[in-house]
Amino acid sequence: MQVGSWKCGVLGGCPSIVVGYAPRADGVARVVACAAAVAALSSASAVFADETTDGGPVGGTAELGQGIYIGTDIGVSFVSDVKIKDYVPTPGSLEFGTAGVKADVDAGVAWNIDLGYRFNETFALELESGFYRNGFGGFSAGEFQTGIGLSTPITGGDGNFTQIPIFVNGKFDIPLVKREAGSSGGLNLKLGGGVGVVHVGADLSDIQAVGVPGVTAAVDGGSWEFGGQFIAGLGWQLTSAIEIGLEYRLMAVTGANLGLASFNTPLLEPIADIETDSILTQAVQARISFKF
Repeated sequence: MQVGSWKCGVLGGCPSIVVGYAPRADGVARVVACAAAVAALSSASAVFADETTDGGPVGGTAELGQGIYIGTDIGVSFVSDVKIKDYVPTPGSLEFGTAGVKADVDAGVAWNIDLGYRFNETFALELESGFYRNGFGGFSAGEFQTGIGLSTPITGGDGNFTQIPIFVNGKFDIPLVKREAGSSGGLNLKLGGGVGVVHVGADLSDIQAVGVPGVTAAVDGGSWEFGGQFIAGLGWQLTSAIEIGLEYRLMAVTGANLGLASFNTPLLEPIADIETDSILTQAVQARISFKF
């Protein structure tokens, strides 16, 4: 699955994931720019809401005013191909290096949980974490290289990639259908963004080199990296305290250090610092939240 960029109305330049168009190297910067734009819109909306006359809501109901809430999302996640940065072996040695390695990633699970505070009908801040797990789908490109000029394609492999985000999000609600007090049916368009850190990990085994029987490699490590996300969705108010909805999110991480690639023979030195390029993840999730 390829990851690219698209123009998204007033937010402009937000990256998204669409099958069949070219990837962009500046995806992280664009996601963070989208998050900043959403935060700016949210702040402006909060000021506007505070200045409405008679304390009444604009396009909503007063039952959705200030308060603490907790929410959770569960759904499916899709991760862009993980590109491994080249590792150059010591010249003249039998040390292994890598070149042009690209790992495919299977669809997986995405779960998030958040605790937030709603300042008014349109703006909320929240602290969010979660867990993403995607299976390793094999290598679509790349090779092992040695310091004496020998090379062989990389193949095999089994395991998974994981991500644990910790974000501070700003969320902005645009009422589409007003919910009357004492009834259900309010519909809100939700836009949001956040920044924070993400732990990216990999647990891969049985990585093989074509033509080198009996030798396998494994990667089991991870690192905390800077990340950002953009969120869009719809929320349906069941009551003044309960809302369900559907959300899409695009999460970007600057890259990750997956640690050593160790071999099953002491004759080969481990490949140090298996580093990746930026990683983009999209998720579609069902959501429920409760206001206290």
